[in-house]
Amino acid sequence: MKFKILGSGAGIPSKSRNTQSYILDVVEELNQYFLIDASEALQHRIMSTTIRPAKIKHIFITHLHGDHIFGLPGFLSSRAHQGGEGVPLYIYAPAGLKEWVELTLRTSASHLNYPVHYIEVAHNMEFDADGFKVKSYLLDHTIESYLYVFIEPDKPGALKDEELKRLGIQPGPFYKEIKQSDTFEFDGRIYNTSEFMNPPTEGRKVAVHGDTRVVQHPDYLDLVDGSDLIVHEATYLDGEGEKAHLYYHSEMSEVLKNFSSISYGKLIFSHISNRYDQEQINSVSSTLPENTLLAYDFMEITIPRDSQ
Repeated sequence: MKFKILGSGAGIPSKSRNTQSYILDVVEELNQYFLIDASEALQHRIMSTTIRPAKIKHIFITHLHGDHIFGLPGFLSSRAHQGGEGVPLYIYAPAGLKEWVELTLRTSASHLNYPVHYIEVAHNMEFDADGFKVKSYLLDHTIESYLYVFIEPDKPGALKDEELKRLGIQPGPFYKEIKQSDTFEFDGRIYNTSEFMNPPTEGRKVAVHGDTRVVQHPDYLDLVDGSDLIVHEATYLDGEGEKAHLYYHSEMSEVLKNFSSISYGKLIFSHISNRYDQEQINSVSSTLPENTLLAYDFMEITIPRDSQ
């Protein structure tokens, strides 16, 4: 599993940062990608990667501000001609997105050759995305803005080969039958498969935020606790907490303080304002904890199992 940043900027694009779009790469797990937000120039961003649009089957929109959705109609139109014919697409978003997209496509006489299913998001909903559990949480912004938490299913444990061999069962097709059954029979006896299985490997957890003030509710912190990766906005750098709160955004030091009571693998700060130059960004980056990174466009993070 990998996390790829197609755009890491806030509000409007700059020469070094496009606005927010992310890819959760689950090709190894599901042979597809999850797209989170669809900023302007999304198609051009994808062209600079090996991502195949037809393999994007689930899109999660955090909120309806333009810097998070202006690339969506163009992407939908292009996907139709890039292997997406007949491949269903699911779009999860706050109320209003479907109306806007359908009006845009109709006005521009654009026609899709695949079905699009719109799922209207609300607070504390849970979705199934081809086996991944996805939870939504309403954040604190000027309009509805959501956190999406992606939870990978647990991976079944491996068979205890040595114990099976001690019974006299050698590796072969019977191993597959054992793994797929609750019990199995050998040499006249019935055995419980669970006694010959290692514990399952816990699925990974990725928490991706839309625009928000720092949220301190206990149920929110419980939800993001234990994440292998948290992606949080940092429109404002250190020392601008008052301004961040006024404009319904976040400042890095306040986020770090808020997360001091939970555990997580890595934290990526993204949605960086274009008013900061690279020297300022480098200066702040050098002060961050080892497991905390400042995003840049086309950054790619591998999310290993047991990353905490």
